[in-house]
Amino acid sequence: MISERNMAVLRAIIEDFIATNEPVGSKTLVERHNFGVSSATIRNDMAVLEDEGYIAAPHTSSGRIPTDKGYRVFVDQLIQAEAVTAEIRKNFAELNKIFAKTLDQLTDLDEKLQTSAQLLAKATGEAAVVQYPNMKSVSVRAVEFVKVSESRVLILLITDAERIQQHVVILASDVSEQSLASLKEKFNQVCAGFAIESLSDSLKVLVTKFAPEQRVNVQILADGILSMIDANKQDKVAFAGAANLVRSEQQFAGGLSSLLQTFDEQSDIWQFLNLWKLEAEKPRAIIGSENSVLELSTSSLLLSSYSNQGTEVAKVAVVGPTRMNYPRNFAAVLAVSKLLSKGQED
Repeated sequence: MISERNMAVLRAIIEDFIATNEPVGSKTLVERHNFGVSSATIRNDMAVLEDEGYIAAPHTSSGRIPTDKGYRVFVDQLIQAEAVTAEIRKNFAELNKIFAKTLDQLTDLDEKLQTSAQLLAKATGEAAVVQYPNMKSVSVRAVEFVKVSESRVLILLITDAERIQQHVVILASDVSEQSLASLKEKFNQVCAGFAIESLSDSLKVLVTKFAPEQRVNVQILADGILSMIDANKQDKVAFAGAANLVRSEQQFAGGLSSLLQTFDEQSDIWQFLNLWKLEAEKPRAIIGSENSVLELSTSSLLLSSYSNQGTEVAKVAVVGPTRMNYPRNFAAVLAVSKLLSKGQED
């Protein structure tokens, strides 16, 4: 158990190292921070921190740098301590206002999530990952049928995650506008308000309720809806900021190429993000060796989630070296997740 002053010294070392990317010595700490004690006392504090594994000496340098364990203590205090959390709140208010100007104007889900990742990468100087909503947590808001020609119909599938999918089908026989409106009403009775994953069985039952002469067209419409659902079942993330990682390449201990490949493949990232359960409005950090994905073992991953009517649908994350601006990055992640959430009170 380290003392309150030991903790203050550790925080100062981490803040100085983040700012300068240089090992921090006792003399520097005395000059930059008002501890009210001598350099010798600070050296003793640093010796305790090193013995406990919170800081380490790189090579033969007289200065010290934080370890993963040191960052963990720092981050836990940052999230939990009321006095420190004010720093995140201040950054959050600023970034939330900036992000809202862009995101509030977007309605297309693809554009909104890609833009969110780009804004997050730009604000943090790191890489950003935004998950697409998990299909299991998405419900249908409405189904629309639009007649394109005598036998062609455009199907619009609108979900409560604000995603609008469209698909054109060719019916076996012509339908009138009146007949198509009647079909739309019957399809919405079994689709609107229901989870996407339940539609397959519901649509099968619906088809059987029509007379044989109508059944072929109804089956084509049902298959069109199901094909859109199947096409979007693949786990997907929006990613931005690869150039930011490249600029910090030397801080990844030679593992940057494999890290970037992991983002390209996406599957490992999606599965890893889904491992973590998050408390509402509270971010989480997975630091260095805490990461189960080997390619992330020299990185820090800051996570938050966004929700639909209070139910988590996906996560927002910042990825960068363990030496990062945690207060600002946490605030940025929270700002984006708040703006993507639906049915939440401000």
